[in-house]
Amino acid sequence: MAERRPGTGPAVTGHIDLVHPTAYLKAADLRGREVTIEIVKVTRESLVMQGGKRDVKPAVHMRSTKGKPVEKLWIVGKTVCKQIAKATGEKLVERWAGKRVTMYPTTCRGGGGEEMECIRVKVAVNARAEEIPPEMDAAPEPAPDMFEDEEPGS
Repeated sequence: MAERRPGTGPAVTGHIDLVHPTAYLKAADLRGREVTIEIVKVTRESLVMQGGKRDVKPAVHMRSTKGKPVEKLWIVGKTVCKQIAKATGEKLVERWAGKRVTMYPTTCRGGGGEEMECIRVKVAVNARAEEIPPEMDAAPEPAPDMFEDEEPGS
């Protein structure tokens, strides 16, 4: 078998946030489009944040409006939780299952004050929103350092 020389691999293309795939949905995954999804359930996800800080955040499990499961989890903060509650008319998270919301990519201020890409939720479902992009429906295996001493999905 011939050894490959450094620098002869395929060119890297696409959005910088998609160069390193993760098991979590990013604004770049939406490809600039509004996308309507159906919420399956919300769980708690143990995460390693930038700088190594560990945190537990709500994770939305979802499927397309046609019923196709989306493998990536959508990690949601307080703002998005409030937007989902408003969009679904339901403040009890356990009642979000089966509800549809339309998400869209935008920018917001991060914890350090820097502008970053994020996902927000429309108050009403957009009937003309697109089906999930094909690239969004499957997630790679999470890196081992993404979880604190626990099995994925536990």
